[in-house]
Amino acid sequence: MPSTTGIADCRKPKSPAEAAICHAKGFNELIPLDMWVAGLYKRALKNTTPGSAEQDKIIQGQRGYLQQRDACGSDTACLMKIMRTRQQQLIALNKQLKIELPDADIALFIGEHTYFQSAEEGRKDITPESSLADRILGAFEQYPPAHVKLTDGSTLFWGFQQGNGSVRSLAITDAKGRVQLVGAVDDLPDISNAILPGHDTRDEIDPAKHRLRSGRIALFVRDPAALRRYLPAIRGWAYADLLGFNVHCDKNAQWQQRCTEVQRYALPITAYGLMHCKSKANGKTLVNRCPVALPNVPGTAPLGLFRQ
Repeated sequence: MPSTTGIADCRKPKSPAEAAICHAKGFNELIPLDMWVAGLYKRALKNTTPGSAEQDKIIQGQRGYLQQRDACGSDTACLMKIMRTRQQQLIALNKQLKIELPDADIALFIGEHTYFQSAEEGRKDITPESSLADRILGAFEQYPPAHVKLTDGSTLFWGFQQGNGSVRSLAITDAKGRVQLVGAVDDLPDISNAILPGHDTRDEIDPAKHRLRSGRIALFVRDPAALRRYLPAIRGWAYADLLGFNVHCDKNAQWQQRCTEVQRYALPITAYGLMHCKSKANGKTLVNRCPVALPNVPGTAPLGLFRQ
């Protein structure tokens, strides 16, 4: 995120305005308002393409707001007026930028009679009678769904099943909102502490082989070119997931170590083709029998992109 968030640092206020926000007498509405404005600003950035003219306009608007806010000095009435105005501006902006999960398009992308069986992998929770569309959409139970704009204007959505965070789903739409890829993610562990020295890793990882002890990321595409285009973003998302999201790789030495170490682990990614899959049972297309080779694509999207 650009360093224009502007949350007042109450430990070391950088200006009279920040000091006034932190230490206003009586019932202090300024601190929560300051945090609210910052949160709305972050949401607006998240809903726009990095580096785009649209995002740059939002950043410049925030810089202008911070200049106005700081010009108030210790005048709390002035601060309240400026901050509330910015709050309302950002609320209106986020309504315009609001991105909805294209659930109907996802269902069409997958197909009505498409099923995914994982019994071959030793799992019994998904059977030939389980609809892939139900599995994917069933793990988007939070509203609004977590999502991030990618540098090419595409949007990566992710969600999880209510009451079972180990069952997650992915979906990616291109800059025109067309579904390009969906994914079923199961049992990825949180290894943010396990990869640090001195932690018991028996349940989560095999550090000697840089191997996860559980987890599956099954991707489904109609055009295999989508894998080449989006694998770096999926890797970045998956590594952020393994660290519990809200990753701060540059925060301190420990976070730097986490971000470096986690990317040494092989991700359990497999891919399957939805188009021209002829494997059927009782009239149902079993897409797990139509694997697609993963392309050799380098690169990983920044882990800090993926925040919840």
